[in-house]
Amino acid sequence: MLLSVLLKRKAVSFVNRIKALRGWELAKTLMFLAVGLGMLSILYFSFLRLLYYLDGVQLIGPMLSWKLTSMVLLITFSMVIVSSIIISMTTLYYSFDLKFLFACPLDHRTLFMDKALETVFYSSWTLFLAIVPYILALIQVKQLSPAFFVSYCLLMVPFVLVAGSFGVLFSMLVMYWFPSSRTRDLTWLLGSLSVSLVYVAFRFSKPEQLLRPDSLEVVAQYIQYLQSPTAEYLPSWWVTKAMMAYGAERWPQFFLYGGALAAGAAVLYAAMYFLSGRVYAQGFSGAQSSPKFKGLPRLLWEQRLVRAGSRWRGSLTMYWKDRLMFARDARYWSQVILIAALIMVYLFSIRQLPLDTPAMKSMVSFLNIGVAGFVMAAIGLRFTFPSISLEGNCYWLAKGAPVTTAQFMREKLLFTLPPSMLIGVVLVMASNHLLQADAFIAWLSLFTILVSSVVITVMGVGLGALFPDFRVENIHQIESSYGGFIYMACAMGYLALAMGFEAWPVQMYFAERFGREHPWDWRGIAFSAAGFSVVTGAALYLPWKLGRAKLERHEI
Repeated sequence: MLLSVLLKRKAVSFVNRIKALRGWELAKTLMFLAVGLGMLSILYFSFLRLLYYLDGVQLIGPMLSWKLTSMVLLITFSMVIVSSIIISMTTLYYSFDLKFLFACPLDHRTLFMDKALETVFYSSWTLFLAIVPYILALIQVKQLSPAFFVSYCLLMVPFVLVAGSFGVLFSMLVMYWFPSSRTRDLTWLLGSLSVSLVYVAFRFSKPEQLLRPDSLEVVAQYIQYLQSPTAEYLPSWWVTKAMMAYGAERWPQFFLYGGALAAGAAVLYAAMYFLSGRVYAQGFSGAQSSPKFKGLPRLLWEQRLVRAGSRWRGSLTMYWKDRLMFARDARYWSQVILIAALIMVYLFSIRQLPLDTPAMKSMVSFLNIGVAGFVMAAIGLRFTFPSISLEGNCYWLAKGAPVTTAQFMREKLLFTLPPSMLIGVVLVMASNHLLQADAFIAWLSLFTILVSSVVITVMGVGLGALFPDFRVENIHQIESSYGGFIYMACAMGYLALAMGFEAWPVQMYFAERFGREHPWDWRGIAFSAAGFSVVTGAALYLPWKLGRAKLERHEI
């Protein structure tokens, strides 16, 4: 009964937030909803084309599509587990409403189940939405009835409950055995490392070979691979078998696997319910403690170094503060692990491109500027754009300090620019080396990425100051805000315009390589250089100027 009251509280709060949307907030929500539906539509048509291709392969087409389905579900199952491990620490032990709920006349088991279901929801809803276009495309290709989608949704309920229970159990037992706030940091790092390993392992397994059965030496081995179960003892395979049974109208098999899923989820949550009465409260109590600080000698030395630079004391103090926050917050280091995995997969994908001619490799090296710029913009959305909003309720300290708004923004720029520039240079130089790009394209791409890294970072700080939110509880709220959307749109718009102005000289260069006489038009080069300079100057000046003016007017 009490659990239903807690769940009803969440539902009523969500409905009230929807009803309270007015004006710009409503328009912003509808805009993001439209963008999300557009992305899901793109995924649907992409999956539809892929599944039609697989299903059209003679003899093995149906096996190919179901094998891909089992792989998709296995990856989803793994990602929900890892996501639940990361999220459960916050929802179970560090959620802002826990102290209030523990003071209420609620049984600890009921409170635990409320937070456990919240963990499962937050760790699975995005993955569930991402896989819906695949299921709709599968229904279209296999010519299944709409009731198939209803059965799929019913199967996914125990599926995500079982996947999320692993993270909840892990966090509950770890916090019971090692009750400390440091345990949360270690869990975040391990969770990010797990995501990175799964991501890298999946890419290095070359899933594109699934589309090329002729690449295997023995076709019989390939058919045997398609017919073999994919992790047959995991719920992902049970869902696949239930879906296959529904498509073939084998109802006893469908209810067998669906019942196994439901029974497994019921047993797991019954066990967690009774276990939480013994271990949850003790783990929550230990999670509120703080570790002992052991870095006093180094802290005093750094303070003396800051005092020595009297002219730059304000900027050095803020830089020192941001450096300490970065070193202490495990969430930043977990993101560094994910970025390293992204770079590895990026370079591996570049190496696997089927390019034969030097001209094609050089052309891909030029187009690679846009991809590398997108990676830098995505990293900037995580680190640069939220840097001002993350000051939170302590922003009044910066406003009260003898530091101007321009100095405050410059410090944020200097703190985030070097890593952004380093990542861009590494991506472009390594890609040029793997593709064996010409000297002209290599130097042009290096110059462009250096300028773009400065522009994207300045744009991140400026737009972060233009759209600050000092009351957010989670950094993901900053990234998914309309300000974050505008930042990504502006960053990608700048990259498109910059590469558009550079495309004319690049076209002249390739025309010369292919033997055309007098390919260079110096008026065109001057126009391209002027256009590139104007776009870059505007991208540097306007966001910074508007952001500084908005931040100066901001009231604490």
